[in-house]
Formats: sequence, C-alpha cells, structure tokens
Amino acid sequence: MADTGDEQADVLGERLTLGTGFAEDERPEIVERFTALGKRLRSYPPDSVDLRLSVKNRGRAEQKTTLECRLAGVEPLVATSTEPELSSALTEVREDLIQQLDKLKTRRDPRHDRPHRP
Repeated sequence: MADTGDEQADVLGERLTLGTGFAEDERPEIVERFTALGKRLRSYPPDSVDLRLSVKNRGRAEQKTTLECRLAGVEPLVATSTEPELSSALTEVREDLIQQLDKLKTRRDPRHDRPHRP
C-alpha cells in the first residue's frame, strides 16, 4: 500500500514534459531530482496532473528556468528561477512548486476554515 519512489518517478516521468532547453536524455536525472515533488502530487489522480519544465538562455547569465504545474480544476502553478547554475535552478523551482502545492492543500482542506481551539 505504501508508495515507492519508483511509483512517484513513474508518475513524474509520464506527466513531465521537457520543453525548450532540455534534451530527452536528461529526463531520468530530472525525474530523480523531482522525487520530492512526486510525493506532493500523489494525492491527485495522475491523469489530472501536467508538468512542463523549460529553460531559456541555458548556460548564460540571463538563464531562466520555469516549472509549470497544471492540476484539474486549479489555476496553473508556476515556479521560476534565475539561478545561473542549472542544478540550483532545478532545486529552486522544485522547492517553490512544493510550497505552492502545500499552500493549495491547506486552502482546500475543510479543517482550514474551523476556528482554532486552545
């Protein structure tokens, strides 16, 4: 019953589109790096999740990395990074998107509207 890292990687691998600036042979490393993101996405049906990763001006000082997440019934979530080192940029967009997903879950939780009891 427990989700394994392999199951999360499968969901990411299936739902992640590599856009501008990435080659298909980079997918395994990116999917592995985004495993923590897969854990956050497991509460959504796999077919309701779409991820798109792209980078503009790769390898230049003005590099911009973007990770977009579309979930059924929710406005798109977008995380960006201007880190010049790609590995740092991937970590930054992953962490930003995880925070956005955590906030979304908190807002959608029915217990969120209940008054705090001392």
